[in-house]
Amino acid sequence: MKQPLAFLAIIYSLGIFLANNTKIPFLFFYCLAAVFFVFSILLFKKKLGFALILFCAIFSLGAVSLKNAQSLPKCHISRYISYKNSPPYQIKGQIISAPNLKNNRTVFIFKTKEVQMNNLKYNCCGNILVYIKGRKDLHYLEELILTGNLYRPFRFGQAKQKSYQYYLYNQGIYSLMHVRSLEQSPSFNKANGVSLKMFTFRLKNKAQKIMCRYLSPIAASIFAAMVLGDKADIPATIYNSMIKSGTVHILVVSGFNVGIVACTISLFLKLIRLPKILRFFLAVTLLILYCLITGASNPVVRATLMAISVMFGYLVKRQADIYNSCALAALYILLVNPRQLFDVGFELSFASVISITYIYPKIRLFLRLDDLKTKYLKFLVESCLVSFSAWLGTMGLVVYYFRIFSPVTVLANLFIVPLAALITLCGFSLIAMSFLLPSLTLLFSSTCELWVSLLLNINSLLLQLPYAHIRLS
Repeated sequence: MKQPLAFLAIIYSLGIFLANNTKIPFLFFYCLAAVFFVFSILLFKKKLGFALILFCAIFSLGAVSLKNAQSLPKCHISRYISYKNSPPYQIKGQIISAPNLKNNRTVFIFKTKEVQMNNLKYNCCGNILVYIKGRKDLHYLEELILTGNLYRPFRFGQAKQKSYQYYLYNQGIYSLMHVRSLEQSPSFNKANGVSLKMFTFRLKNKAQKIMCRYLSPIAASIFAAMVLGDKADIPATIYNSMIKSGTVHILVVSGFNVGIVACTISLFLKLIRLPKILRFFLAVTLLILYCLITGASNPVVRATLMAISVMFGYLVKRQADIYNSCALAALYILLVNPRQLFDVGFELSFASVISITYIYPKIRLFLRLDDLKTKYLKFLVESCLVSFSAWLGTMGLVVYYFRIFSPVTVLANLFIVPLAALITLCGFSLIAMSFLLPSLTLLFSSTCELWVSLLLNINSLLLQLPYAHIRLS
């Protein structure tokens, strides 16, 4: 079998899918997985029987992992919600995400530790999504005592798979809180907030401040999205226009950005003539650091693991298999959180990579591109085919989730993607220049503004083409 990991990832995912669409209890899948694993050991010497039983065990394991993730402990915060007599809740816990300002509300994820209601205190666990009116000066890992209303997210009549409620459930969030008042926990000590995640959060904050200092608000928001994965400040009009043109993928850190970072790091380390083994470990460390800085979203984790597998293949002089690398990333993400299988970002990320890997070579062979003698024409046609392959592979998901069909996407990517690469490189250069050559940073920032302006104008121009996008009912 050439792609064993790919086959395992598919089997494991099918188990998760079955468990999500049936009401079969956890215990049944658990016993089934145990039985299959025992039989796989007994049939170890019989290749065909061993393989079939092992695949059945992995299928059952996928179902077990999802049922386990969906099972909430008795002390989970969502179990304390009462609709009959909803008192104000006082919850003690810790901020575990970067506080963002959205619609004049400070929003963050809060890890709960203790809840007080009706003058009774209970130990609790689980995360909640918190809304506080206005801008608040709050920080990652800060411990707070919040007082307010606690409730479950609503579906608003949408299909289950497309609702905000379903999205939050897949992130492990079953409760929302509107805060009336807050105070800092007496036990909180800022000096205690020393960890790798805290270190990466501070690096991200420092980079954001540099962008805000030297760039206009719109340019800073786009650079923060492309370089740091923070799209909270992007104006809604710009974000919606990128959705219509099918180029919104550039406004999040994804495999495209990780690829640029990986190539830049590898090239730099090669130029300073470091030994190959040292280059590999340094590159892997920096890639993991960048992954954590950008929030370790599904596309970034997928791209980081694939980049590491490719670099490892280069180190041991073996060509990495794209399907196996992709499957390794998928298995890692699903083992950590099996509910990510139903996340639109996860689905689009893997669909685009697999479609480019599978569809592009087929079309290229069919059109006999190797017969083209003109290099520039060949490059242009290949770029179109890569864009077309990605669009073809993700079109169904985009139509299903967003109800929009964008024929202009293939053309838009030819212009927008190279500009996005340039903007990403300019973003890293701006941060580096602010430390190395601060006197020239302001001058360089004008160039950054120019590229952002060009990107937005090209996108706006393409949307004016007839039938550039079609909104489906």
